[in-house]
Amino acid sequence: MEDTSNLITWQDQRCTQDFLREIRSYAVSEDLHTGYGSATLAWLARNSPQFLDRYRYCGTIADYFVYIMCELKESVISDHNAQSWGYFNEKTRNWDYEAMKTADIGVGLPRIVESGNYVGFVENENFSILKGAKVFVPIGDLQASVYSVLGGKSGRVFNYGTASQIVMTKESSDLGVLPKSVRRTLYTRNHNLITAASLNGGNSVQVVFKLFSSLSSDSKLDYETLMDMAYEKRNTKLRICPVFFGERHATQTFGSFSNVTQENLTIGDISAAVFRGIVENLHDMMSGVEVNDDVLYAVGIAERPVLKYFVKEILGAFKLFEKEVTAAYGAILFDLGNQVPL
Repeated sequence: MEDTSNLITWQDQRCTQDFLREIRSYAVSEDLHTGYGSATLAWLARNSPQFLDRYRYCGTIADYFVYIMCELKESVISDHNAQSWGYFNEKTRNWDYEAMKTADIGVGLPRIVESGNYVGFVENENFSILKGAKVFVPIGDLQASVYSVLGGKSGRVFNYGTASQIVMTKESSDLGVLPKSVRRTLYTRNHNLITAASLNGGNSVQVVFKLFSSLSSDSKLDYETLMDMAYEKRNTKLRICPVFFGERHATQTFGSFSNVTQENLTIGDISAAVFRGIVENLHDMMSGVEVNDDVLYAVGIAERPVLKYFVKEILGAFKLFEKEVTAAYGAILFDLGNQVPL
């Protein structure tokens, strides 16, 4: 096996805003942020070129497994993941090689393959998978997760986890001009995903929970109790914008309180306002996007009545999706429904 670097994830924060502004200026598309694969490669090319000199190829962790599993002669990447790396030319469905060259990125880039294509067969028997089985190019995590909810149908998904998102399918020919608060990603051949991906969700609730825990001597205060208290105060006039972790499109904007009175600075009021604020923030991020009438599926809120209440009030009627959402399951469904013959 060739030398392999440590995994560098989307949480890589080495790129400063000045550096990002510079390398964005090289590109056809300026959709490039710290943590994107191409941004990390550009930073390494500038600051640690000897590191990149050790390697012939690059790719996602999933691409690495496919490379080893199929004993490929080159690295491959799906158009989903290539787009998420940045420096991706959507007209040609290929890398923006001029931008890469200007950024001094010289490491061997993976060949871009349309999602739904299979790229090889299992050759390496160390994975306990039947030798000769077809292997598809790995698709994007977001696309796989959405497909596990919607299957091949159009629709909308509200997801609450550590962060939170609203995702909707949109025909590729019906996109219009989109606000900076949302991102368009490739999905199926005829549809894109429009995503408001907030950096704030359950992590914002955890911030106030830790605060209350540090101030309270009540050992009975737990997360479930917090949600119950929030539900009881769901009609509070207190408003909180719980953007405690910033947002990709507004890096200098953070949380705020309004309508504060001496009566509503309680655990229940503050918690309710945070839950409301999480949903309102996503709603605001999607403003300017023409929302279709497709069914809204809500994920991650089955045991959270207070979130059900605010999702219905702010986003409208929804269907509760109570099954586990897994990207692995969604990837299987996606490849079965969108596969392209060799």
